[in-house]
Amino acid sequence: MSRNRRSQWTALFGVLIALECAAACAASSHNVAELHRYWPKYPRPEALWTVPFTGDHELGMVFETAAGLAATALEQGRTNWVLLEDLSGSSAYAKWTQMMIARTRPRVEGPISVWQAVGKLREAGIVRGYILYRYDTNPRPMHGPGIVDESANVATSLAGILGGVAVSERLRPDAEKLGLPMLLDARDRTETWCLAQHAQEFGSRAVALADPKSRVARHMAVAMNAFVASGPGETYEAALARCEPDCPVIGWGCGDEQGQTLPSSQWGLFQTATNWCHNLPAYSTEEPSTMGVRVPERCRRSWRDIQWETGVHYVAFLMSDGDNVQWLMGNFAGGSEGRWYYESPARGKFPFGWTLCYADLAQVCPYTLGDLFSRATPQDDFVLYGGGYYYPDRFGEKREDDLLALHARRMGAYMRFGGLRTIAFNAIDWDGPKALRAYNTFAREAPGLDGIFTVQYYPYSAGEGRILWAGADGRHTPVISCRFTIWANQGRPCDATPAAVAARLSALPKGRGVWTEDCFSFVMPHSWSRFKDTHGAPSLTAEEEGVDQGKDAPDTARGLLPVQWCVDRLGSDVRVVTPHELALLVRLHLRTREALAQYIAELKPRAAVGHSARPRELLRQAESRLPDVGDADNSGRRTFRLLQRVDQMLTDTPAPPAEYRLRVGAWHRDAG
Repeated sequence: MSRNRRSQWTALFGVLIALECAAACAASSHNVAELHRYWPKYPRPEALWTVPFTGDHELGMVFETAAGLAATALEQGRTNWVLLEDLSGSSAYAKWTQMMIARTRPRVEGPISVWQAVGKLREAGIVRGYILYRYDTNPRPMHGPGIVDESANVATSLAGILGGVAVSERLRPDAEKLGLPMLLDARDRTETWCLAQHAQEFGSRAVALADPKSRVARHMAVAMNAFVASGPGETYEAALARCEPDCPVIGWGCGDEQGQTLPSSQWGLFQTATNWCHNLPAYSTEEPSTMGVRVPERCRRSWRDIQWETGVHYVAFLMSDGDNVQWLMGNFAGGSEGRWYYESPARGKFPFGWTLCYADLAQVCPYTLGDLFSRATPQDDFVLYGGGYYYPDRFGEKREDDLLALHARRMGAYMRFGGLRTIAFNAIDWDGPKALRAYNTFAREAPGLDGIFTVQYYPYSAGEGRILWAGADGRHTPVISCRFTIWANQGRPCDATPAAVAARLSALPKGRGVWTEDCFSFVMPHSWSRFKDTHGAPSLTAEEEGVDQGKDAPDTARGLLPVQWCVDRLGSDVRVVTPHELALLVRLHLRTREALAQYIAELKPRAAVGHSARPRELLRQAESRLPDVGDADNSGRRTFRLLQRVDQMLTDTPAPPAEYRLRVGAWHRDAG
């Protein structure tokens, strides 16, 4: 090649590289821009004023409302510091704080007492006084049903509006010793009165639920100027109705789970289970785009990773309750219970799926996601749990707009950004017409979705493994219902011990010449069920007999270990795969021709430029075979293996010119 010709190609190559970088930056900016912010983003504080943890709920109410007022002042630029509760006794929270300090580099001051913190806020003109309430002493369990004294919630609701901290009768002398004036006596005020009198003053981007006995997470309610309700009822419904659609419900209230979640779903809001969360404003200073909160490549699967076997039954296990923000921030990844879950000695020994509240954590504590992903093994898979706790078949039904489409688009953006390809739902009626519309909405609004896993509110296993299909235009997404749960003392054959589930899985059909939906199973282990290790004893019920479900005991376990006991009992012809792999296998074996056509479509742009003619010739061969491929049999096996060979050839080939990478990048963006 002549020098001039070489120079021309060098210049062209440089231009293409520059264009590729610009396109990549534009695509990245676009992806980041489309991530809807549900939670406030706070400026990085110049100082953190630390306050020792207090288990006294009445003193904690003072701290929580003070911390919420401090966060509001930081967001508005009136201060450059924030209050941080010292939770060094929790290994998880100690880690989030260390990671946050290392990244944002604030000046750490203190410790100071709660009342000293209030004094600092008063000097800064942020706290004007106190709101008096009566602490709830009614004899009912925390978050349980029963008689409720609502005055603590009234005080919390009005803290941001009046600029006051919530003070109980017992602590009133301490507030007055500090010289704080009483702004309101809320002791005989109800939540209904509060909403009626101040409806126009509350924010419209969140509602809060709180047990008046509990102090935790009220700081975020104050910071978002949210109305606080104790539980279901007309006032709670009125608060939901006045909010913008597709907003979070902060905390957790009193009484029935469905009684809290059904109304919020109907009004197009979602529960976050943040009722034991701490220090959220301090952890909410960063954007997901800067935090490395993408699922690592070692955990991702594609068609290239799938094996076409015969004579096997496929099963995937997917842990429940990953829509619970406070759990994932606390005892899931560390703390006193982490050994049952993400720190279990069983993790990494077999393929397993973790449900995840990805969108919430990416905003309120991306440090948690960064930690989970950095420690993930190739056996760990991550599934978005709905994008909040709500019932998709009832979402937004009390409003006129199609709110689920809005939520699905927003969740689809988070999934694409984070590398998540599957989603799980908890539906009221898993296969009813409203649920079918919901699945189709997500298949349409979240391009690239490979699978939907669904449970019914009661019982989780109502679908008994049936598979539905959502979507259209040649790309259908399997909706895989839960076949079994590992759940103690349910008395139902589909919700049983590890031994019983293993026995039933081993007896299910295997895919040979014909594949049916009964060759695939999705099992959900119940996070909180305790079992004892019977070391392989033949009894199918011994693992739950005599086990106290209310507390851990030396000979019991919950979380991941009981799943390992189940896996150890499976027959040799049962294959444990990740949830994403199960979704791909269902598509491959039950909608074979469509799956192969999609695989060809994915490979064509990669083979179009910068490779030898051999991959393109093999793709033409594969495409010519498609008319002879049937569904749910083995007629597509040779074609699939041919495509995997092409895929491997394209993967092993050195990086092609920038022009090719630009074309592939554009194709991927168009395809979602």
